[in-house]
Amino acid sequence: MNSIKVLFFIFLLAVNCNLNSQTLVLADDGQSKYKIIVALNADKNEIFAASEFQRYFENITGIKLAVEKNKGFENKYSIFVGNRNRFENIPSVEDDGVILQTKESNLIISGGKNRGVLYSVYSFFENYLDCEFFALDEIKIPKKRSVSIPQLNYIYSPVFNFRSYYSLENSNKAYADFHKQNYFFENRLYPAHSLAWLLPAEKYFKTHPEYFALIDGKRNPSQICFSSEGALNELLKVLKHEMEVTPNEVWSVSHLDSPNYCHCNICENKYKRGNGFSETLIPFVNKVAKAFPDKTISTLAYNQSLLPSKFELPAKNVEIMFCFTNVDRRYAINSDKNKEAKRFIDALQDWKKQTSNIFIWDYNVNYFHSLFPFPNLNTLKQNITYFKNTGAKKVFIEGIGPQQGEFSELKSYVASKLLWNPNADYDLLMNEFLMNYYGEAWKDIKQYIQTLEVNVQKYNNPLDVYANPVQYKNGYLSEQNILIYKNILEKALDKVKTKPQYINRIKKEMLSIEYAELEIYSNAVNARSDKSSNEKFNRKLNSFKQEAKKLNITYLRNAEFTVDEFIKTKSR
Repeated sequence: MNSIKVLFFIFLLAVNCNLNSQTLVLADDGQSKYKIIVALNADKNEIFAASEFQRYFENITGIKLAVEKNKGFENKYSIFVGNRNRFENIPSVEDDGVILQTKESNLIISGGKNRGVLYSVYSFFENYLDCEFFALDEIKIPKKRSVSIPQLNYIYSPVFNFRSYYSLENSNKAYADFHKQNYFFENRLYPAHSLAWLLPAEKYFKTHPEYFALIDGKRNPSQICFSSEGALNELLKVLKHEMEVTPNEVWSVSHLDSPNYCHCNICENKYKRGNGFSETLIPFVNKVAKAFPDKTISTLAYNQSLLPSKFELPAKNVEIMFCFTNVDRRYAINSDKNKEAKRFIDALQDWKKQTSNIFIWDYNVNYFHSLFPFPNLNTLKQNITYFKNTGAKKVFIEGIGPQQGEFSELKSYVASKLLWNPNADYDLLMNEFLMNYYGEAWKDIKQYIQTLEVNVQKYNNPLDVYANPVQYKNGYLSEQNILIYKNILEKALDKVKTKPQYINRIKKEMLSIEYAELEIYSNAVNARSDKSSNEKFNRKLNSFKQEAKKLNITYLRNAEFTVDEFIKTKSR
């Protein structure tokens, strides 16, 4: 009997030792044995990553871990923070890749040479300590006096080496870093349509009209003539100077944001024998690329330059910025239902036959009416998966930029997560955001979103990034449908009536409905133009203005059309 007790005691001891070997106790009831170690010659990125680990850990546990510099990594109870080349026998990752490993009693926070180490810090707190950065006004940092983690061997390299969703949130460095997003076109002086700045008409048109397009027999500053040797030579001089001042890696040489193009004899002959506009654009860009072989020269496949040249391949250091402009936003780009997208998919396939250096530019909002309901959240996952499957390594999704818009916080959160990991679960991302951002009203907000998505697909009316809400007044924005949306949102408001932070967030989406109503009702008022209708409409306008002011909504268009301007143009 005694021998059985002894054996049982040994078994329990072994189990306990095994459990201890499987976990690292970083904090125990407000105390910690750990310190943060960086290399003696740690660079500023490593030091910042270590300070971020220290800050987050203190916010969670109340414990401020010491940060020390050390020439070696033989210490016990240490959290080593540094680039992967500082460690032996550590996996290789891409420049932004993440490495989280435990070795005996130590934790290794490492990663690629860009922001990989910093991303590893945020991945640790997100994946293992339940921290989250939902929006600029909603950050989740749980409080824990004790912190234990399992043995780790987490290695991840992102699919895309450039990832960016254009939003107010991602214009905030802390948010962008937490979500592992590139800053707005970093290492690029101009993102696109760059010849408007490199060869501005204000400077060159009077003295060198031959640099510009011939349209209806006259030179026109709305586009460059890409057969003009003078324009090319002047551009090379300008770029040489700019590159000496600003040593960026990527330089855009892209046509103006205008549908016009040159009709001189040289250009016209090139168009006719090939694929139109690109037959002048690509040779022009290739000459720039040849002059600057150590730089990447970026140009657009956009509108008139959508198709590749038939006669000249892009040079190896030319990047093709492929833009999915006029597709039906009700559906994913590669959905069989998205008839408008087929020509873009075919064009991208043709570009892929010529180059692997492709940058995808997609659009996720309505630019002329950024506040009205634009139900396309459910396409994000499939679109980003499609981008991954094309082999493209750079993706920019143009949200509404540094302003508030319809569900702008939610779209930024979901898109940023999926750009980092296209395999992330869309439903889980949605639910987690909604629960934290709208509290007890989250299921109603989800119902509202899904009702919009169902309704927009019921009608044969493509969802266009430039459309006026009036186009949908007999569809998903009919009076009957708007009444349904309002009832759902009123129900949501009722559930959080004692919590102002949630109330204001729901009211922003209610204002989205009101904006659509104003645009639609404005047309009806114009048609009737009687005093009673005008007075009623003006009251609605004033109510909208007051609510927008309370919610800090300034712009209703792509950072250029204010609420006050809207009221002024609509008032009767």
